[in-house]
Amino acid sequence: MANVKKKFFVWSSVVIGIVVGLIASMGISDALHATGSGFVCTMCHTMDPMNAAYHEDVHGGNNKLGIKAECSACHLDHTSAYTYVLTKIKVSINDGYKTFFTDTDKIDWRKKREHASHFTYDSGCLTCHSNLKDVITSGPSFLPHRDYFVLGNKAEKSCVDCHKNVGHKNLGFHIDKFEAKKLEDKTK
Repeated sequence: MANVKKKFFVWSSVVIGIVVGLIASMGISDALHATGSGFVCTMCHTMDPMNAAYHEDVHGGNNKLGIKAECSACHLDHTSAYTYVLTKIKVSINDGYKTFFTDTDKIDWRKKREHASHFTYDSGCLTCHSNLKDVITSGPSFLPHRDYFVLGNKAEKSCVDCHKNVGHKNLGFHIDKFEAKKLEDKTK
């Protein structure tokens, strides 16, 4: 009888553990998805130029189908679930710290644009544009993509090194407008 109780306890513990684990995984997944949306990412006023430029871009829904790429699609590493979560934590801590403990008006967005490859990940681009590797033989316009896939890291270029304004159409214009408004507000 004690052996039957022991087996029941072990099996019920395993089943309960699996159910709790699945529920927790779904909750964590939903939280990661919800906090990677434009709503959360643009809560701070310093993101106004990026948000405005994003909505003008095809990745921001300005396309025939209205399909949007969330901020996390480009700005988090999609190499694996581990790197995705690790990058999410790192970016969230960094952005939260800067938002609450520094003067965000002093951020030089133009200078940051020069280092766009530090804020975007090719693995995110390739999650949606997975067909690029298959079509590299389609014609001359795909020669740079062919070099990227053939040479890999030896090419020393990321997607945003060539596609400089991807994701944020007219970002320079929106940064200028944002900076002008800040100056105007200071003179009032």
